[in-house]
Amino acid sequence: MKRLRLMLLALMALSLSAMSGCGFRDIDKRFFVVAMGIDPTDKGAKGYKITLRLAVPSPKVEPGAGKNEFLTMDATSIAEAVRLLKSHVDKELDFGHCKIFVIGERLARRDYTEPLRWLSRRRDVQSIAFLTVGQPDAKTIVEVEPKTERYPGNTLFVMFGKDGTQSSYLIPIYIFDFIRRHEEHGIDPILPVIRAEDSGYAVTRIALLNKTKLVDIVSPAETETYSQIRYRDSKSTVAAVKDGVTMVINVDHITSHYKIATVKGEPVLRLWLNVSGIFEEAPIGVYGENWKELEALFNTQIAAEIEKLLKKAQRKDVDPFGFGLRYRATHAGTDQTWKDWQRIYPQLKFDVKVNVKIEGTGLVK
Repeated sequence: MKRLRLMLLALMALSLSAMSGCGFRDIDKRFFVVAMGIDPTDKGAKGYKITLRLAVPSPKVEPGAGKNEFLTMDATSIAEAVRLLKSHVDKELDFGHCKIFVIGERLARRDYTEPLRWLSRRRDVQSIAFLTVGQPDAKTIVEVEPKTERYPGNTLFVMFGKDGTQSSYLIPIYIFDFIRRHEEHGIDPILPVIRAEDSGYAVTRIALLNKTKLVDIVSPAETETYSQIRYRDSKSTVAAVKDGVTMVINVDHITSHYKIATVKGEPVLRLWLNVSGIFEEAPIGVYGENWKELEALFNTQIAAEIEKLLKKAQRKDVDPFGFGLRYRATHAGTDQTWKDWQRIYPQLKFDVKVNVKIEGTGLVK
């Protein structure tokens, strides 16, 4: 019994020693980083400007009660900037609660690989954190303080977590998914673009990226089209114009699928999109019109928009949909398969078929 007590005491001593050795800090001796911005430095050709948003504990839980502290530092590397920032606060910086990392547009257009290496190697950065592009820069986005925010950083958490708003323009990208897209042959990364607007945020566009940098930012309409094809987003709309009047259908059900075939010796990507829903916006009297003709009008115009987006990605030499990944998965798993796809993709033809089904005209005829 005495021997058992001695062993337990020894284990407790070892545990305390290990805790002190790994740099354990009490919660009241930590600063929780809730958002981080990464921009190119303004003080030279090489380096980074790091902006941290720190949560300040507050007893109030009401709109506008969230308190923040902002820190900014320029350095030659991200790791150096973070360590320099530690000398400006009295508590340990903890990234375990940081769910938003913002890369400035200017840096993303130049080269995003160095920030990605830091994010993937830092042990207290969550792989389920969201990665975004900031306009005009990351610092501006991180320092926005919405008037309705109840907790520091809560607005962006709710937006990207889709616990509140559900928008087809808002496509959240996790760090682990971005790393997968960056490393995998046959699919390229995308990122949502955040703009600062009237003491708040606007997220209506996505950025197309290759394996090193941002190559284009698409329009809100193209962002919604991407969401419908890639994620089959039913919280969306489709539109068509007839005689100068825009008609909008609220999507209730949507499916999409595609295959890569060879037609007359040429590679062709055949894509099908099936949509059903009711009119959300239409002129008076649409109830009495020929719905088959209206559906054909929607089919033609939506197919043209999809083909335009596919060709834009093709011209930019990026594959945000993962067509190359499908090709690799359905062909022999050799290096030659990937080389074949690199040869095929620039000359790939697109055959888009859309089938819109009108189910009603809403509450009025």
